[in-house]
Amino acid sequence: MLKRVLNIYTKVVIRIITLLMLMLVFSVLLQILGRYVPFIPRYFWTEEVANFSLIWTIFLGSIVGVREGKHFFVDFIPNTLADRFATVLKIIYTACLGLVALIFIIFGYRFFLMGYIQHSELTGLNLGTIYISVPFAGLSWVVFLIEDIIEFFKKDRNTS
Repeated sequence: MLKRVLNIYTKVVIRIITLLMLMLVFSVLLQILGRYVPFIPRYFWTEEVANFSLIWTIFLGSIVGVREGKHFFVDFIPNTLADRFATVLKIIYTACLGLVALIFIIFGYRFFLMGYIQHSELTGLNLGTIYISVPFAGLSWVVFLIEDIIEFFKKDRNTS
């Protein structure tokens, strides 16, 4: 049940990333065309849309990367190592990523509160909508780390 919910969550995040990338490309294209094509006006909101899209794309992409185990863990050590060494590396990876996630949650919440009282100069957008991406990513990382730990112990029980 948990795996099914997290799979749906991941698919939704991937679709949002796709939408944000399209918004990013469109807004940057509109900025460029506005500079060089005389009959296209120069819109000021395109810069904010590009910034918003880029920031959210980065943090949502990191969520998917953590879910798939491809974000922070680098495969520079051969797969032929002993299972014990692989287990130790997995524990170190999980602990480090958990620590980073807690930092993102705690300090990201403070960051969000700072942004919540600020508004964009051009569009009036509350900057909390951008700053909330930091603790949101941290919370999602924790959820996927918990899923990973559960899967690890299930696999460990089945092999013993």
